[in-house]
Amino acid sequence: MGSGVSGVVEAAAHGVRQAYVFLEPKLTQLQEITALVDSGKLRCVVDTVLPLAEARRAHEISQSGHARGKIILQVR
Repeated sequence: MGSGVSGVVEAAAHGVRQAYVFLEPKLTQLQEITALVDSGKLRCVVDTVLPLAEARRAHEISQSGHARGKIILQVR
C-alpha cells in the first residue's frame, strides 16, 4: 500500500483502514525483556528455519496459519 492520502484511499478500496505506529524502544524495557529471556521465563518458539533462498516457502508457511512459532530465514 502507498503512503499518505493515496494509501488511505487504497486501503478504503479494500475495505480496511490504514494506520502507522512508530515506537521508540526504552532502555529499561529492553533490559527487563533481556532479564526475562536470560532467566528462561520468556522463550521464543521456533517453528521452522529456512535458508534465505526459500523465502517464498517461509511466506507460504506464514500465510497457511499453521505455524506454531516463529519462521526464521537464515541469511548466512
